[in-house]
Amino acid sequence: MLPKITELEFNTQELPETLPPLGKSFLYDYSKGDFVLVNGKMVELYGLESLKAWIMKGMKTEKFRFRIYDNEPYGTTLEDLIGSSLPRAYIEAEIKREVTSFLLTHPYIQNVEEWSFIRDGKWMRIFLRVITVEGAFEMEVTV
Repeated sequence: MLPKITELEFNTQELPETLPPLGKSFLYDYSKGDFVLVNGKMVELYGLESLKAWIMKGMKTEKFRFRIYDNEPYGTTLEDLIGSSLPRAYIEAEIKREVTSFLLTHPYIQNVEEWSFIRDGKWMRIFLRVITVEGAFEMEVTV
């Protein structure tokens, strides 16, 4: 017996009519461990650049480590995965799951796709494509 297609329910994610503004963020140099200053002032980021900074910070912040995020779990749990001796396919699948779960908490992000990974000693370079309500962009994050 075939299912009645007209009676199937589809889980469609409805976007709110007006999303909150992305706001601003500040440019951070992760290799130096400090904010980027120009003429003594922090460099401000707006729009998608601000969203990219949020993604980068969230992927580099270990979830549950910092008390400031106790009320709102923020970040990812990648450290134990990256340094583990588990099979590479499992590690990559868990990274995809963990990062996608984190990124989809942002109202502007709709999907994450086109993943690739490069192991660089104790570090992992992650390449991904982020689909937002305003367009798509590629990112590279080293964790």
